[in-house]
Amino acid sequence: MEMNSASSSAAAAKSITTATVGRTVRGAELRRALWYATTAWIFGSVWLTAVSGTPFTSFAKSLKASEFQFGLLSALPFIASLASLPASLLIEATGQRKRIFFWGLYFQRLMWIPIAVFPVLLMHLYGVAGSRAAIVMFLWLVFFMHCGNAIGGPAWVSWMADLVPDRKRGKYFSRRRQWGVAAAIPTAFIVGHLLDRYATGNGTQHALQWYGGVFCVAALFGLVDIAMFHPVPEIHQPPQRGIHLFHAWREPLRNPRFLWFAAFVATLMFAISFMGQFVTLYVMRQLGGADGKAGTSVNMLTQLMLIVAPAVAQLLVLPVWGRAADRMGKRPLLIIAGLGLVPVGFGWCFVTPHLIWLGYLLSAAGAALWAGVEIGNFNIVLEMVSSDGNGGADQPTKGRTAYVAVNGVIINIAGCLGGLSAGALAQWLRDWQFHTAFKTFMSYDVLFALSAVLRLAAVVVFLPHIHEPQSKPTREALRFMTTNIYNNLFAAIMQPLRSIKLTRKETYQEAQETL
Repeated sequence: MEMNSASSSAAAAKSITTATVGRTVRGAELRRALWYATTAWIFGSVWLTAVSGTPFTSFAKSLKASEFQFGLLSALPFIASLASLPASLLIEATGQRKRIFFWGLYFQRLMWIPIAVFPVLLMHLYGVAGSRAAIVMFLWLVFFMHCGNAIGGPAWVSWMADLVPDRKRGKYFSRRRQWGVAAAIPTAFIVGHLLDRYATGNGTQHALQWYGGVFCVAALFGLVDIAMFHPVPEIHQPPQRGIHLFHAWREPLRNPRFLWFAAFVATLMFAISFMGQFVTLYVMRQLGGADGKAGTSVNMLTQLMLIVAPAVAQLLVLPVWGRAADRMGKRPLLIIAGLGLVPVGFGWCFVTPHLIWLGYLLSAAGAALWAGVEIGNFNIVLEMVSSDGNGGADQPTKGRTAYVAVNGVIINIAGCLGGLSAGALAQWLRDWQFHTAFKTFMSYDVLFALSAVLRLAAVVVFLPHIHEPQSKPTREALRFMTTNIYNNLFAAIMQPLRSIKLTRKETYQEAQETL
């Protein structure tokens, strides 16, 4: 987008009316802003939980999606990430981070209403004959929904990088996610119960209407999430012009630390996208038999395994990851979490109807470890956005949102290729089976094993090149984390005993006073 000097000046002047250039938000104003941002994610977590997992996968299954189309669904958010490139250019050219955030994220949440309505309407009008058109429409609508996130996401990250103090980022964002997890757990129970009770056994059209209803209600919670950011103060970013805008985009590609980091996350995302929708399909098949339809509690059990168990695990470990990121550094977190994810990938190959408990364990462990990757990744990106890109804070960064957008494009291209490759491989191996005394291995098991190998490659090949001079040794970080986890568990176990002891003491004192 090109703007002449007059219109640029007008846009800059308009933004300054609601934001002060380069100011730092502190004290009561900062606490209020962080409260709004945290409370917003409670609503956002309800939205994300309700549209993820069983409802989304079951909706696609009811539209007769093929194995390749499930792989495409996993790849769509990564394909849509290309929209972050023009969005970042727009942010750099105008400095309007808050406004662009609202444009992108309001659009994303509103898109869940046509996603819920239009494919269901096609199936209602044409029956099974309309399933092909319905799934194509569903794929396009989901793609546009992810584009909204790709437009608003870089603006939000850059905005939060200036708002949240550097020394508190790990702790703040882990605590923010904890509140979201606390909202996700009851949401998963409610959605699973409703779908098991009302969406099964009455035909495909009836089930689609219930899935669509869940999406519509979730969209309302998602809109509240975005609306909560209106009172959060905007910190104006001076717009870049001409050659400066070009340098801003060139900066991330000339930063070796950033490129090695992006290669690590890209490889890991390629590996994780091999799981995608296929874990949900695999679990539903293991819980419900070969056709995935037996039993009336499949939705609830799948929600428990893929949403509730991971949410509980994250609730326990998020404070530990946050403190470790602030005190130990990001690199050791990525090493610990990345290596831990390797056996989790292999473990899914051994989940059977008789070992279904293993699925709960792997789901919880994978979520707990992936939280470490996300916190390490997010804090490194924030560090590059809010500093000179090398970990120092002595100069303003040239790249700003360019770091966010370029990082997103690199890793999302990898995620897109991973999702498409997984879909093509699953489609190619859909009839492949390998019989053993333990279980019959299928195409999904091949995907899980390949994912584990790629996770190991990401850690071994790229992490040694990511340098963080101020970080502590990995062994020390692991000891710090295990100590914190032990202390948290011990405190949680002892809390009921302390409560009983306190109650007995109060009862004794009341009896003494009565006498």
